[in-house]
Amino acid sequence: MKAGIDLGTTYSTVARYDRMTSKPEVILNRFGKELTPSVICFLDSGEILIGEDAKDMQAGGAGINAAAFKRGMGNPNFSVEANGKTYSAEQLSTILLKELIKEAEETSGQKIDQVVITVPAYFNDLQRKATIRAGEACGVKVLKIINEPTAAAISYGYKHSEDKTIMVYDLGGGTFDVTIVKVSKGNIDVIGTEGNHILGGKDWDAVLMNNACDRFNEEFEEDPRDDPATKNELIVASEDYKRLLTKSDSITFIIKYNGHTGRYDITRADFDAGTKYLLNATKDVIDKLMADLKLQWGDISEILLCGGSTRMPQVSEYLKQISGREVITHQDTDLAVAKGAAITAELYASTDTRLRGDVRISDVTAHSLGALSVSIDGNKYVNEIIIKRNSKIPASVKKPFRIQEGNMTDHIEVYTLQGESRVPTDCVVLAKEVITGFANDGSGTAIDIGYSYDENSVVHVYAYQGDEELHVDSEPVPEDLTFMSGNPHDMAAADDSKIARNIIICVDLSRSMKPSMEQVTSAITDFVKTTAGENTKFGLVGFGDKVGVIRDMTADSDVIIGALPDLKPNMLGRGTDGCPLGTAESMLANQPGVKMIVVLTDGEWGKRDFAVGEALNCRNSHIAVVAIGFGEADTSFLKQIATVDEGAVYTTLSSLGSTFSTIATAINNGSMGLRERK
Repeated sequence: MKAGIDLGTTYSTVARYDRMTSKPEVILNRFGKELTPSVICFLDSGEILIGEDAKDMQAGGAGINAAAFKRGMGNPNFSVEANGKTYSAEQLSTILLKELIKEAEETSGQKIDQVVITVPAYFNDLQRKATIRAGEACGVKVLKIINEPTAAAISYGYKHSEDKTIMVYDLGGGTFDVTIVKVSKGNIDVIGTEGNHILGGKDWDAVLMNNACDRFNEEFEEDPRDDPATKNELIVASEDYKRLLTKSDSITFIIKYNGHTGRYDITRADFDAGTKYLLNATKDVIDKLMADLKLQWGDISEILLCGGSTRMPQVSEYLKQISGREVITHQDTDLAVAKGAAITAELYASTDTRLRGDVRISDVTAHSLGALSVSIDGNKYVNEIIIKRNSKIPASVKKPFRIQEGNMTDHIEVYTLQGESRVPTDCVVLAKEVITGFANDGSGTAIDIGYSYDENSVVHVYAYQGDEELHVDSEPVPEDLTFMSGNPHDMAAADDSKIARNIIICVDLSRSMKPSMEQVTSAITDFVKTTAGENTKFGLVGFGDKVGVIRDMTADSDVIIGALPDLKPNMLGRGTDGCPLGTAESMLANQPGVKMIVVLTDGEWGKRDFAVGEALNCRNSHIAVVAIGFGEADTSFLKQIATVDEGAVYTTLSSLGSTFSTIATAINNGSMGLRERK
């Protein structure tokens, strides 16, 4: 039998698809209930209680309880210790899943061998892989990992005939996601998702508990939260009181601790006011997603509530207030995710083409995928985004990696990251991959490195040299990643300076350069002196209406410096119709090692399309082009002709010297010209 499992933070549910009724249905647990508490209790006797029994123990403060461990999935630092053993969130999830499957099999009388498991849309790669492993450890085939809001939309939109754009507002016990989907005749097309995986109903519970405990502490000068067993009791009680507040205007929160009894009246208005900041936190997530997708509230047909915590009246009231849209509630608020997973399980495993043909599911990735790279100035590591968030999945992108002549390496290390920040330490470092098996005779070679998201939003890295697939082996991510905050120069190989470097400087000699020539030649002189070395050659090209080679390739930096005073505006014509990139490319054609062109200009070029085409030829020839502009230079054009990341630099005449100094530093660090822009 195929089943869909909503592996929730606070409650979990198992469902299946009934072909007789063409509807999904929940499989009851052994207590005859649809929802099973996601709680595990370890008793001193060694017995492990799961679900209802465990929650009873949690309420009574007995044993060692594990709850809300879903929030720790993929986190190597999360653990629960009980009876001399340490359990990770993944292991706890396996224990819970085994019990869910066992009880579903007992009550249904059928063997479960294939499952679809739901996860928060904002789960990262580590969390998704941990969920898959937890399912596989139960001895079942995990057909798919599906995002919870997508599953809810599938349940709601299955065979839906009306075209709508729906916002799925999924507030569970421990996570929050908002997803926007287009529903059309049963087809579910996710166009964007955003979330906060540490925001959920538990946070509303905590507000209730802290309110009462603060008042108790004020009255008796003792804090019941200091005692773990009492705190566990209060956590369970807070959830029950929250439920009562969805139906009544006030509750009396009772605390018994150390011989004292406190009774504290809390109105729904008090509760709503105390948790308004949490609703505002969900609005922040919504606003970010709407901005990313360039949507307005008028683009949304309705808001679909999902997750048990959306039963709080404040949620629908708040959403109506900020959106003006219709807010949809239904009896499956707690069950829609599991039912959507059951439908998905049937779709993925079914041989019934009628069923499969009726529904198309399209999802997106919630996180950008990047690779550790080096900034253009060579002074820091950056996260170079390869696949942007909210890209349709599956998604795959190849990036060329050039091993320069003279570099005899036999392996390439690749760090993959998830996150939107350019700062690597702000992102999740997913893996360290080592690529081997490529031919490298030192004459220079190209390797294609591929990055992909599969249908589960799980990340894969692969590599090819020509048509031959290379070995990609995963190694443990180092515990110490502080190097990502440091200077790449400190990590550079000692023999990097032995790699041949070829640099051609192309100088704009149009009439507008006349007042700038003294500072220009001074900056170039310092640049040449800084980058000169026994393995470095320079060339000097001027351009105006025509292009002229001022000095051909030479290892003698004094020859280049000596030629600079001879540079005169208008010596090659008045305009900038001449493009120097083709000439420079020809000069570099037979040179071994790293190849770079530095273009300096202060105005607009005449034959822009022609120049962009020559820049493309340079990129295909693995020549790094850096474009420096000042004065009337067009920044967008600089970006078009630059062929390396951050290779378009707009500066001022007074800062020209420091700009050249920055580029010289990048070249000396070996970071310039080694990373090609896609």
